[in-house]
Amino acid sequence: MRQLLTTRSHISRRITLAAILLALSGVASSISASPTSDFQKLGEGEMNYMFWTIYSAELFSSVSTGEQALKIEYQKSIDSQALIDATEDQWNQLGYTQKNINAWLEPLNALWPNVKPGNTLTIIVAEDQTSRFYFDDQPIGVVSNKEFGQAFLSIWLSEKTSEPKLRKQLLGLVK
Repeated sequence: MRQLLTTRSHISRRITLAAILLALSGVASSISASPTSDFQKLGEGEMNYMFWTIYSAELFSSVSTGEQALKIEYQKSIDSQALIDATEDQWNQLGYTQKNINAWLEPLNALWPNVKPGNTLTIIVAEDQTSRFYFDDQPIGVVSNKEFGQAFLSIWLSEKTSEPKLRKQLLGLVK
């Protein structure tokens, strides 16, 4: 009887350990999954200033939902205010109204962190035009303004972008 109880206890511990390991492997795979893993990459390119690479960027699209994603991996340290100022400059260049720009910048002030080499910022613009931001593949916030996402992507994808070569690379028009 004692041996049977010991065997049952041993089996019970092994099953519990196996369940824990299985659960942890599921957690680990969900933690390491990129927010763009279900998307198709359209293109990629780099933003260079003189002889420095500032960041590399990848544009993704979901064939089934029409969602778009832009993932930027930084090669230089940039504080969040400098990122926000650069975004404002680009929107001004594209001709958006200051009223819209101010409304769009407000959530970025709360969401965006300082970046260092190797950090990534990703935006996913959903079917309903809600924009989700990720920092190093972890969610950092949502912008629900329906015009924001396309205005943000236009910085890279508009025909009036300040970086036409990068635009073509992201759209997969050139290698």
